[in-house]
Amino acid sequence: GKSSAKQPPTNSVFTMASANYVEKEHKPVDGGHREMWQKVNAAVTEANAGPSSTSLPLAPVPEIDISCFVLPEQASEADRKMVIEQVLVASQAQGFMNIVGHGVPQALVDRLLCALATFFESPVELKQRCVAKSMNGTQRGYTAFRVENHNAVLGRPGPPDRRETYTFGPAEHLDGSAFGENTYPDFVERFQQCIDEYYAEVERLEKVMLEIFTLALAKATGNSLDPQYLLHQIRPNRGLMKACWYPACEPSCQEVGVSGHTDWGPLTILLTTSPGLEVCMKSQDEETHQWRSVPVVPGAFTINVGDMLARWSNDRFVSCVHRVNTNNFCQSSRISIPYFSTQILPLSAKDEPTVGCVCANGEEPKYKPLSIRDYLQRNFSQLQQAGRNAGA
Repeated sequence: GKSSAKQPPTNSVFTMASANYVEKEHKPVDGGHREMWQKVNAAVTEANAGPSSTSLPLAPVPEIDISCFVLPEQASEADRKMVIEQVLVASQAQGFMNIVGHGVPQALVDRLLCALATFFESPVELKQRCVAKSMNGTQRGYTAFRVENHNAVLGRPGPPDRRETYTFGPAEHLDGSAFGENTYPDFVERFQQCIDEYYAEVERLEKVMLEIFTLALAKATGNSLDPQYLLHQIRPNRGLMKACWYPACEPSCQEVGVSGHTDWGPLTILLTTSPGLEVCMKSQDEETHQWRSVPVVPGAFTINVGDMLARWSNDRFVSCVHRVNTNNFCQSSRISIPYFSTQILPLSAKDEPTVGCVCANGEEPKYKPLSIRDYLQRNFSQLQQAGRNAGA
């Protein structure tokens, strides 16, 4: 059932929301980042000291078929209501779900993975031609090994991310000229075509998921919301697509691929074909935090709730702390491609979208309105500055 607005979350995952409950009094994070980070980092430290995820059951991440929203003319209202309920339950529990029936062609996914592997396996001097450019707080292009540092974003010491990345936004022919330019390598055949086709597909999927989350939020709060409510809230921002390459490595007790963090936008759409993603959950006896592996479902995308959607929901939905741990599967390289909703900002700001809480009747908002631009620019700055300070 629904929890009272004055009670802390009862789900077993560790979230940004659970970091904000102090002796039953909820303290908004607007000016209290340090206290929040301390609680998140304490849970991460506890989970890091616990058992390996390989010795524990997989995280309870549901598989949800969303084809009734992708092809609505072939679906009944009962089908749609069932999906809304499934997404609502997952959003209030662990904030993660695997979705199928999304309509993204597998042949395109296969071509994309091949093109990106060719790029990342190329000599460093070739990849450096595509080096990332900072654009209005975000980035486009290639970022070298160990340059970014998610530890720094949460104000804690720790090694940089053990990966390389290549970041993209909307192409010019996808109305992307107002958001900056992508860089594409000239040494990988049909690379640009693969990237741009995939970006268009996942942006379509983003709109579908924003509609489903809107309807789930409406059901949870008893509000009547336009199905396009969340889509309208994030405009004019666009999604950031980030190909991540984790080279084969030796196991390390000092570092993982990417340390514990939450995602900053409303939602993330993740493509991966191999294990490594883990969520921070309470143990079965509720005594300690543990890392649990997210199951990999062939042909599915993993969707997770981010900080902004948790905030829109007034903490009904959870933005779960997660990480990428390549130590358990480090004998071969790993590639993953998250698409972060809302994380590409227009170069010249005309509208300034904010995140405000959607509340049930009589419920008080837990947060003041948050500037999306300010939140993203602060986080991107920390992520990139940390790598420069580390001399990477």
